[in-house]
Amino acid sequence: MNGGIGGLLERTSPVLPVSLIIVSDYLTSDGDAELRRSLCAYAQDTRGVPAEIVIMLPGDPGSEGGHASKNGHASAIEAELAGKAAYLCPSVIVATHDSDESSQLKDAALSYCRHDLVAVVEADCLPGPGWLAALYETVEKNPKLDAVSGRTSYGEESMMKRVMSLLDRGFIERRNTLGQIIHASNNGALYRQSVLERYRFEADHGPFVSSHLRQHAMLRDGVAMELAAQAVSIHAYEGLGFIWDVRRNKGFQFARMLLLRKKHRCSRLGLAVRAVATSFKENRQTAQAVGNEFCRWTDWPLFWAMMLLVRIPEFTGALAAGDPAAFKASTHYR
Repeated sequence: MNGGIGGLLERTSPVLPVSLIIVSDYLTSDGDAELRRSLCAYAQDTRGVPAEIVIMLPGDPGSEGGHASKNGHASAIEAELAGKAAYLCPSVIVATHDSDESSQLKDAALSYCRHDLVAVVEADCLPGPGWLAALYETVEKNPKLDAVSGRTSYGEESMMKRVMSLLDRGFIERRNTLGQIIHASNNGALYRQSVLERYRFEADHGPFVSSHLRQHAMLRDGVAMELAAQAVSIHAYEGLGFIWDVRRNKGFQFARMLLLRKKHRCSRLGLAVRAVATSFKENRQTAQAVGNEFCRWTDWPLFWAMMLLVRIPEFTGALAAGDPAAFKASTHYR
């Protein structure tokens, strides 16, 4: 057996009855490299690999049945993986869809999934050892669960990464007064396929707003969710420019939700102020609930400084809520 991916995977990893969907939701110069790293990370986990992996890419528009014809981008990746698929996991599928929205790619990938349990991940989040196995075991122990999330973190090696992990990703771990998880991760969770089929994303909203809308529908209908905090995935962290983009999207998200819920009579400035206040409140509640799970006592001064500073990009994102097309053109998120 030769080295490389094939050699690394010549081992007896348990095959879990799970379909894994991988998409990219963030435009980077090395998007293909992210997809390859993500594929290898999930397929090389000695504690359990998915029975099938579906990589969903944006393709050429205008095809039949909602699926795009395979473009050169998809064909190149598929050709590279074709000779290695047998070593990665029982099945690797590279497919395309006629949308560049990550939410629509996730939904389109469902037609390729053959298992009741479907893990949905994004290419810029790499799993820790046993990530999928931990989620699968959680569902197996409680068959009534409809979804189980892992923990998303930027890493723990610096104060800034710990603080921003809490600010940007900690909300997934908040619980309501009954002790129930109220969010399912958008970039790293295991679902019943029937739940994903029922709660599809709405198009043309972007990943933050579409996820928010779906989450409200799932909560309204009592979808049973849980957290497996030991299943940790590390989200790519690209510095302050990346954080600025994330928080602009958060401001846009909360402003759009205010507009979508009811006829909003505030001025554009008033809407932005309300959106930022809503985001601040969520961050404060998250810090009170799970802050010690992410931050050390020495991190808190920086946390409160960032609590104030992130409102600046949020405010600019909220101001753009009236023109979704222009906002999409200004962000790396899809």
